[in-house]
Amino acid sequence: MRRFKITILLISIVAAQHIFAQQTGDNVNQHRSRLDKIRAEIQSYRNRITNEARKEEKILQNLEQLDREIDLLHELVAELKKEERQKLRTVDRINEDIDVKQEELTRLQEIYKKRIVTFYKYGRYRDLELLFASRSFNQTLVLFHYLKLITDTDRRNYLNLLKKKQLIESKKETLKRELISKRAIINEKTAESQRLAEKMAQRNRLLAKVQQNKKIYLEKLAQYEASAKEVQRLIVVEERKRLQRENQGIVEISNFPSLRGQMIWPTQGYVISHFGRHKHPKWKTITENIGIDIKAEFGEDVRAVADGVVTAITWQRGRGNIVIVNHKGGYFTVYTHLSQILVQIDEAVKLGQVIGNVGDTGSLQGPMLHFEIWKSNRALDPEEWLS
Repeated sequence: MRRFKITILLISIVAAQHIFAQQTGDNVNQHRSRLDKIRAEIQSYRNRITNEARKEEKILQNLEQLDREIDLLHELVAELKKEERQKLRTVDRINEDIDVKQEELTRLQEIYKKRIVTFYKYGRYRDLELLFASRSFNQTLVLFHYLKLITDTDRRNYLNLLKKKQLIESKKETLKRELISKRAIINEKTAESQRLAEKMAQRNRLLAKVQQNKKIYLEKLAQYEASAKEVQRLIVVEERKRLQRENQGIVEISNFPSLRGQMIWPTQGYVISHFGRHKHPKWKTITENIGIDIKAEFGEDVRAVADGVVTAITWQRGRGNIVIVNHKGGYFTVYTHLSQILVQIDEAVKLGQVIGNVGDTGSLQGPMLHFEIWKSNRALDPEEWLS
């Protein structure tokens, strides 16, 4: 009986251990399953973060590439149109030259026509009468020589006119071929511009994502700040040159200060972002505008607000095409987001001169002009200067 009880106890212990082991194994398996699931979720989250970071980076890269491509295309088409106008003027001048030469040729042909009529009307007898009317042999030789000179001269003139006409017509045909070629290029670029309209629409969608994504928005602001620092660096370089000249006794006289409060506007439009600090309505981030943003139509003329010299032309991420004008005395103006630049480095510009056109490169708010005024290395409020 005792052995039976011991046997039952041992069986119970073994069964309990088996059950415990089974339960423990199930718990371990469940735990491992949960761990695997958690690990998978962690990895999935990490993948999403990586993909989102890549997407954000790609968005900014695409924006930069589209901006640069669109700006270059505008510049190329403008240059081709300028070349086409030059070719047209050349063709017009050649046409005028051909008309003049044709009139000369017509007059010469009329002279020959009259001479031929006279020749057939009077024949050789007229020449014989002239010869017999000569008072001396020397006079006869002079008459022969004179008639020969007239004939040779008329013939040379006629041949020269024909050659000139052929040469001019040849040049005209060459220019026509070039013009056709240039027009073909312009048509091709116009078609490419139309195709780029789709990219611009894509760019607008990307901008919408930027505006809805705080991280990308902040990275875009970082581009603005980097561009602003580069502009300031360029101004500081020019200001150091001025101070060096001033130390050498060369003092610049500037009429820029006299324009305060009555300066012309650099373009037609209205201010959408004023000078100073701004708080983003959604992200609550604080940014500082060191100029003003003027909303304007795409392609609107951008004018120099005072006489000066173009000291810098550059392209920056977030700002696109940039022109900096030095107005002497430490005063500078900055024009950004230009779709086209119509001046060259070191070019002297006059008050009101068109220096470029409004664009939307790097802008989060469509076509606009970002305009700045600097005194030495300090940004001034442009609205205190504009009339």
